[in-house]
Amino acid sequence: MPAPGVEPISAECRGFDFNGLVYSPGGEVLPNKCAAFHPTLNNPYAVRCVDAWPWFKTQYAGDQYCVLPPAPDKGIQFGHHPQGEFDAWFQAVSKGDMSAYENPGEGWTLEPGAEEERNIYIQHKNPAGKYQRVNNRMRGGSHHMIVSAGEVAPGQSNVWIPGSPEGLFLGTGVPGAQRPDENTPQSQAVPAEDVGLYREIIANAVITYNMHHFNPSDKPIMKEAWQNIWWAENPQTPVNGVNGLPILQAVGTFANPGQIVDMHYGYTVPGKMRILGLFGHRHAWTTNFSAWVVRGGKEEVVYQSFDWFDEPTFQYNSEVKNPVPDTTTRTDGAHTGILELKQGDELHFNCHIEYTDERAKEENSPVTPAQNGPLRFANQAFTAEMCILFGSAVGQGGDMAQLGAPPAFAKSR
Repeated sequence: MPAPGVEPISAECRGFDFNGLVYSPGGEVLPNKCAAFHPTLNNPYAVRCVDAWPWFKTQYAGDQYCVLPPAPDKGIQFGHHPQGEFDAWFQAVSKGDMSAYENPGEGWTLEPGAEEERNIYIQHKNPAGKYQRVNNRMRGGSHHMIVSAGEVAPGQSNVWIPGSPEGLFLGTGVPGAQRPDENTPQSQAVPAEDVGLYREIIANAVITYNMHHFNPSDKPIMKEAWQNIWWAENPQTPVNGVNGLPILQAVGTFANPGQIVDMHYGYTVPGKMRILGLFGHRHAWTTNFSAWVVRGGKEEVVYQSFDWFDEPTFQYNSEVKNPVPDTTTRTDGAHTGILELKQGDELHFNCHIEYTDERAKEENSPVTPAQNGPLRFANQAFTAEMCILFGSAVGQGGDMAQLGAPPAFAKSR
């Protein structure tokens, strides 16, 4: 999806009064009455700062991703900002104080051509609650935002530190993102079959952000994110994660220079399971990330993506129509509609990795495979690789095991 523009909604197209607006109202009235609902551009649950606040302009790319929080009785906004922890950003910026963007503190920007993986712990003062709707936003330059909630910061809060397992594996997961805009649901209305679904957040949560940033531009970028968390109206059924991170990846070798390999994983579903959404995480050497289910001996592609730089999240419900995947045109796509599995069905995914000089030239890699050596698991876009299937589901899945050669569609170039 193209990055949205920074142009504000014109006065004649405003669906409600923006004067004095400090919270996203939610509901059915669109911010832009002259356009259709769009989960990022025209969403009452994530009103853009550039639409509501004429003063919201910075020297950094990505101003259009800033969103107003929910009202305190409707939800909470998490995030990380140079203004400080909890609501320091809101207290300043909602009143027109943009001074923190003029000279941000240490660690808040990344220079052109640089790459890093960092953690930051942010102490919030939120009530405990059950939530369903999430609107994630990041300024450009982050390849992933992995989010978890705990009771205590393992280190000093509001300080950027080297990335560590605390950001990847510990705490209670909070939906993150791997592109600047991610929305759950991707529709304005909660799909009928999803009414009553929820996740939980503890009170006064310490949010750990594990961020992988790289800056391909010619200007410094700002490391900043916003997360609107909306309380569920009638919480009844918990949502679980789809864990597609085989731990042995972290200690093994994906490929040696010149190799083309497939990292194929899967499990047999232990019981009834409804998959709500999936996304495939990988780096520059993976040319095809595919996920599929096997039911009654038949294979169905449910997720396929070819562009590692812009990795989509696809959701499976009665409200969203996903594009059809096409290996011949390398078009990302997915299953459309409710995705239910039963005991004995199988869930698979595969990363088709081309660790070759040809691939290095294709992606303008700063290193060749020979210069880099064996390709291992780490958070670097060109000098390391990952192969992870993330997602959400109702019901429990299994533990991923590495399997043999995948079907031809998962290897298609």
